[in-house]
Amino acid sequence: MSDGITLIEEVRQDVTLLHVMDARLLDPLQAETLSRHLCGLFDSGVLCVLVDLGSVQSLSSVFFRSFIVAGKKAAAARAKLAFCNLSPVIREGFALTGLTDLFPVFKNENEAFSKLARS
Repeated sequence: MSDGITLIEEVRQDVTLLHVMDARLLDPLQAETLSRHLCGLFDSGVLCVLVDLGSVQSLSSVFFRSFIVAGKKAAAARAKLAFCNLSPVIREGFALTGLTDLFPVFKNENEAFSKLARS
């Protein structure tokens, strides 16, 4: 745990899976930490990151900015950033902010890996 956010990272099938373990993501410092972590992955040469938000029940809008920043870093590196296991409320936030147009969003890890492995 660093800066109030718990992240668990694993690599499967050339995809870095990042589990965000906190139920509430409301603090801007958490958003900055997540953004730095994601950007660091792309800076290190990772070409595909899947962010699992399954544990997250509430999310501040400042995190949407973090995802956009990381998405720009991914695009510059010709990498992919995708999300899975979004609660209905978070999925609605993604839709309202247009993030579903910017990033692939999958129901679960199995669906994500089946699609990401093909592309």
